[in-house]
Amino acid sequence: MRRRAIGLGLVGLGAFAIVAALLVRLVLVDTLVRLPLDQTASPTAKGTDVDYLDLGQMRQLRGLEADVQQRVQGDPDSKDAGDDVAVWNFGSTMTDPDGKLLNASTYRVCIDRREAVAVECDADHVDYDRERSIEGLTLTFPFGTEKRNYDVFNATTGQAFPARFEGVEELEGLEVYKFVQTVPETVIRETSVPGGLVGSDEGTVQAEVVYSNERTMYIEPTSGVQVTASEEPRTVLRGPDGTIGATVLGGSFSGTDETIAAGVERAEDTAGKINLIKNVVPLVLLLVGLLALAGGLYLALRGPRTATRPAHSAEKPQLQDATR
Repeated sequence: MRRRAIGLGLVGLGAFAIVAALLVRLVLVDTLVRLPLDQTASPTAKGTDVDYLDLGQMRQLRGLEADVQQRVQGDPDSKDAGDDVAVWNFGSTMTDPDGKLLNASTYRVCIDRREAVAVECDADHVDYDRERSIEGLTLTFPFGTEKRNYDVFNATTGQAFPARFEGVEELEGLEVYKFVQTVPETVIRETSVPGGLVGSDEGTVQAEVVYSNERTMYIEPTSGVQVTASEEPRTVLRGPDGTIGATVLGGSFSGTDETIAAGVERAEDTAGKINLIKNVVPLVLLLVGLLALAGGLYLALRGPRTATRPAHSAEKPQLQDATR
């Protein structure tokens, strides 16, 4: 009787563990695997062969080096932040070796915590212009990034352009997906400039500011973390007759070794947590459940043990007559 009770208890435990494994995989994964509200990162990049138009002295500088400091900071206290949406701030500054500011930009984006795409909200802006909308992916890729193209937002143009999947590579032993985004020549504004900057003899002309870029991003697929990136932005002046003039800003930029190491560590940590929730915990619960279920059924269905009696002769021994 005791054996049967233990068996039934194990059957119940096994069934509970199996159901728990299914609940973790189907329900809790969706609840727990989400982009953080308090995300922080401080990537840096080095620029080489940087061309820059010094408007103060009206001269074209070429072949400079530059340092890029970036900051990603989540805002969990934003009224737009919650279970489904994260609010992240991004800022970037570029300086020459003497510390002179060459460029600065910022934006604030609301991100779907499961799909990583930008969503409309009251908090978002691009360089504090709240009329400019943000769409596509921004600061991270989705969990379970696939080998396909994604639309990625470019803050300078205010548009999203396809990032093409171009293969699998390794960074410090970590497998990453390589995506390349080409931003075609795009007029981002018009401005009055001295004619000499666009090859004109006129004193002042109306010129177009034209931007283009090719950006390469390295993404850890499980976590969607952007480990590092490199890009070749180019902003030039184009005169009324189509003549390309001075380079406002251009060069080649790539993440520093420190940024790559920090990105690898962040990606491995995030991917490890996701793997634990999605695979390890459900698998352990399933194995425990199956073992408990099998053991419980064995004990519950096995018949009771029967005691064996020692064999005795069927005939009683006869006593000899003592009087004989």
